[in-house]
Amino acid sequence: MKNTSISLTDQHAAEIQACIASGDYASVSEVIRAALREFLAVPNGPSMEQIDKDIREYEGSMARGDCLYTMDEVMEHIHADLSE
Repeated sequence: MKNTSISLTDQHAAEIQACIASGDYASVSEVIRAALREFLAVPNGPSMEQIDKDIREYEGSMARGDCLYTMDEVMEHIHADLSE
């Protein structure tokens, strides 16, 4: 294993210590490794193919005068994202 030094805000350090105090983790290293695993498991974003497809779909919809989402659908997406 490689030993690496990082700087944390006081808030981050306190949150890590709370994770350890709760008994969920035994060390700062365990907390950081768990956070890194979760971070790396999330895709970096859509592929260029998906972006191109979305742009074509958007341009086609705009040319037809379509509405892609109703305001209610937009609000549902926002609320869903906020609750995650």
